[in-house]
Amino acid sequence: MIQFNNTYFIYDEKPLISGFSVNIARGEKVVIYGPSGSGKSTLVHAILGFVQAEQGEIIVNNLPISPDSINEIRQLTSWLPQDISLPYNSVRDMILAPFEFKANHSRKPSDQEILAEFDKLKLEHNLLEKGITEISGGQKQRILLLTTVLLRKPILLLDEPTSALDAQSVDLVINYLKSLTDTTIIAISHDEKFINAFDRKLLIGQF
Repeated sequence: MIQFNNTYFIYDEKPLISGFSVNIARGEKVVIYGPSGSGKSTLVHAILGFVQAEQGEIIVNNLPISPDSINEIRQLTSWLPQDISLPYNSVRDMILAPFEFKANHSRKPSDQEILAEFDKLKLEHNLLEKGITEISGGQKQRILLLTTVLLRKPILLLDEPTSALDAQSVDLVINYLKSLTDTTIIAISHDEKFINAFDRKLLIGQF
C-alpha cells in the first residue's frame, strides 16, 4: 500500500533521515515514534507531497509520488495534524467542514452516521449541537479523529492523536482505530500505551 524505498531527507541543509525503507501493507496499523526533531512528521508529510525526498522513491497504492500523481494520492488519504486551527462556531460545522469540498461531498454523513461514531468514542450526543468553546480539549480531539474516519479514505495519517486524552480515552481511541480493519493507518505518537498497541512500531532517530 505504502512503500519508502531507500529514501533520504534533508532539513536545514543537514541529513535528517538516511536510507529509510519500509513496506506498509493495506490495513496495517503502524506507529512512528522517536525523539522530537528526528523526522517523524517529515515521513507523513512526504506521503502527502508536502516535502520531497532528496533521494529514493515513495509509492502509494502503486503510484510513485510525483507532481502528476500527488492529487490522486491525496484523495486516498485522511490527515489529522497535531495542530489544527478551528475557525468554526459549532461542533456540527467542524465535523461537516471537510465534506464541503467537492471531492468529499458525496461522503457527507447523516446525523445518524455521526452519532454512531460518537457512540464508539463515548461522546454524548448533545455535543453535536454545542459550540466549539463549550467542549473540552479531549472531546475536541476525539471529534476531529472521528471526522477523519467519516471521510472513509483507505489511508489514515495521524499526528499525536491522543495528546489531549486521559488513559480511558486513549483505550477508546486504540480500540476505535483497530476496528478499522481495512484502513491503513500511520500514526505519530509519544504515548507508550498507544505505541505498544499498534501492529508495527517504527523508531526514527534515537532516544
